Formats: sequence, C-alpha cells, structure tokens
Amino acid sequence: MRRYLDRVLPPSTSVPTQVRLTQAGELRLNPSGRWLRFTATQESSVQEIAFSWRARVRMLPLVSLEVVDRYADEVGTGEVRLFGLVPIAQDTGPHVSEGSVLRYLAELPWNPRAMLANRHLRWRELDAQTVEVAAVVSSAQVALKLHLDTNGNIAKVWTDARPHKEDDSIVPRPWGGAYSDYEVIGGVGLPTRAQVSWELPDGLFTWFRCSLTSFQASR
Repeated sequence: MRRYLDRVLPPSTSVPTQVRLTQAGELRLNPSGRWLRFTATQESSVQEIAFSWRARVRMLPLVSLEVVDRYADEVGTGEVRLFGLVPIAQDTGPHVSEGSVLRYLAELPWNPRAMLANRHLRWRELDAQTVEVAAVVSSAQVALKLHLDTNGNIAKVWTDARPHKEDDSIVPRPWGGAYSDYEVIGGVGLPTRAQVSWELPDGLFTWFRCSLTSFQASR
C-alpha cells in the first residue's frame, strides 16, 4: 500500500479536508431492469468517514429522480426525490449506516489521501496482493478487502457481508466492485472506470457502472 500511495499521490506535506468528484454512468434497480443514465457529484471527507453523493437519474425523457446517499455524524441516510423536489423514498437505520461505511471504504481508490490521513481506518495485510481495511459502525466493526493487480493498482474491492434489503428483511450479501483505467487527474493517480455488483442467490448482479469525469481536492 505504501508503494501504491507513493505512486498515485503527488509529493506534498499538506492534507486536504475533502475531495470532490463527478461521475457519469448507468444504474439499474434489479437484475432484469433496464439501465438508467445518471450524473452525480460526490464529496468525501479525507480525515473522517463521511460523504455525500447526489445523483440525477433519468427515468424518462422528461422525468428524473434525485438520489442522495450520505453518511455524516455516524448516521447513514438514503433519499429519492422526484424532480429533486417531491420525496418518494427514504431509508435510514443501522443497515444503512453499515452499508454507507462499507461504501466509503470501497471508494478509497478515489480518495487515496484518506488512506494515510483518516485515523478511523484499521489496516491488515492478508497476502502479497490483498489488504483489509476496517472501521467501526455503532461499536461494530465492518471490513473490506482491497486487491492489487500485477501493476500495483487497486483493481478489486469486496466484502462478504453488506446489508441488502430483500422485501421486509435485511440480508448480508457479498458485495464489491472493480476499478480500471487509471489516469493522473489533478496530479493524483485515480481509476476512471468502476462497476459495482451484488452476489445474490441467482448469480452476480452488476447494478452500477460509471466513469470518473472530474476530481478536485480542497483544504
């Protein structure tokens, strides 16, 4: 990980407080659903586990949804609004908070300075190409694995148990994603393409894929 960070981070003694990135991509709500285009803006803290993701999802030519996922003050929330104005869904609770922290850990390749500066992260080497990063959510620990490819880049992230809502139940399911197409943006080496999948009883369900369109660190 030190070699990875030495390569992707520019030489600097200052630490930003947050990073801001934008995305363009597609998502779908279920394995048989159609892909829906979206654009999104995300702000993530460097020194704390916190983020806000705001996406505009195109449902029909004149119909769009605003989707907001955030984690702040140790609480995760999800919200969907029609045209960004009319609330139509909201979710919170321990399962949302746990999933939000796992998301923050999974997106560390887009926030590499946090790997050094965030004191809430706990690291453990598993083998020559795999490390585990963990954090505490409401006194419980969650953990995620990061796998480095032969070039030393983080290519895969996964956990064996992220809470997944199924009807009226919350079931832990394997979840993770893949990163590719590393480029230098704003002086930082970042993956510019990503996809995210659930491992469900019927098979692998890839529900999210995107391209990174901009990146900026601020102090």
